[in-house]
Amino acid sequence: MANSPNLGKLSFKYLQPADLRRLTHMLFAPRRIIQGRYAGHFATNQRGQSVEFRDYREYLPGDDVSKIDWKVLGRSDKLFIKIFEHHSELTVHLLIDASASMGYRGSTNGRKDQLSKYDYACMMAASIAFLVMKQHDRFGFAISRDGLDKQVPAQCSMQHLMGILRRMERIRPGGSAGLAGALDDFNRQGTSRNLLVIFSDLWDDPDAVAKAMAARVHAGGEVVLFHVLHPDEIELPNVEHGLFIDSETGSRVRLQVREIRAEYQQKAREFIESWSRRCRGIGVDYFRVMMSQPYYQLLENYLANRASR
Repeated sequence: MANSPNLGKLSFKYLQPADLRRLTHMLFAPRRIIQGRYAGHFATNQRGQSVEFRDYREYLPGDDVSKIDWKVLGRSDKLFIKIFEHHSELTVHLLIDASASMGYRGSTNGRKDQLSKYDYACMMAASIAFLVMKQHDRFGFAISRDGLDKQVPAQCSMQHLMGILRRMERIRPGGSAGLAGALDDFNRQGTSRNLLVIFSDLWDDPDAVAKAMAARVHAGGEVVLFHVLHPDEIELPNVEHGLFIDSETGSRVRLQVREIRAEYQQKAREFIESWSRRCRGIGVDYFRVMMSQPYYQLLENYLANRASR
């Protein structure tokens, strides 16, 4: 019997047991499958699975209880389910912007426990990875930091997920994203027909990024873009004046916030709307992520809307 993780110890910074319970009823699938010949996946949850037994793994919350091996339970007093050989129909690549701007935590007032944009993106990405694994599909991981970096090829196993979670925790945001270059590298790898999920604040070259995403969609792939933003980036912090520092260039400017707030908020709205329009125009599934809401609520809303489409 293969070694299986102890679910009581399955607690990582970006994926906690409570999160697993919230995610058990969700499903992550590409739109082309939902609209095509695999539409029945939502009803059966058995896509791509054959009758050839392969191995066991420990029971996860949300698994089909009919797959539990009750004889093993009687011998070991532990819940294990049977795993069968299958041909995965879906490969998901998770790409997280790990530039310096993604390290922003807001006006912390010295607190270290507030989530950064990178933390928030990792929580959403970890949740999607868990869902994809639970569906017996493959998932990979990479970051965009001065281009494509820390890439992990797609696999499907609990050990693979745990390895990605540990890698996420070791990464520290820094430098520039180089998101367009990262996307170009992905496109050259011959994975363009797979599903690419991007998490970024999009403080990057919009024309180059949009061109790279459009090339992937044109080649037959699908791109989902989670636009991760802190409320301060939309409204500005609730202060009268402050020193604003560009996290990537180090340039500084001192401003009277009250005098610029209204104009800044208008520019921020235009920034978001411009990305939404660009994505609609090239067939990218755009979703704005505001850190003022719990990440699991946003993810649940997104998946529900995606399924309904």
